[in-house]
Amino acid sequence: MDIGNYIGTRIKAFREARGLTQAQLAQLMYKNVETISNFERGRVVTSVRTLEKLARVLNVQIADFFTDIDPGEGETPALSESAIKVLNGVKLLPEEDVELLAGIVGVMERRRR
Repeated sequence: MDIGNYIGTRIKAFREARGLTQAQLAQLMYKNVETISNFERGRVVTSVRTLEKLARVLNVQIADFFTDIDPGEGETPALSESAIKVLNGVKLLPEEDVELLAGIVGVMERRRR
C-alpha cells in the first residue's frame, strides 16, 4: 500500500470512529466532499498543513496518520478497515470502557483455543 492510500485509510477510519460523514468533515475542514473522498481513496495526498488541520479536527496527533508504517519496508501491516476503526475508536473511550473491551477480547481469545 502506498503512503497516499495508507493515509487515506487512516483519515477514513478516524472520521468514522468519530461518527462523521464525509460531508460533515468537509464542512469542518472548509473543503468540498469530493476533496475528502479523494483524500480517503488516496487519489490526492494531503499537504502537511491540511494533515495538521485534519489532526486537529479529528482530535488525533499527526503521527497517528503514520502509525504502523515500517520505514524499512515502506509497507503497512495487513489490518482490515474494521481493525483500524476499532483501534482508533479505543482512543476515544474512557478507561473503564477500555478495561471492559479488554475483558471481552480476553473471553474471545479463550473461546478460540
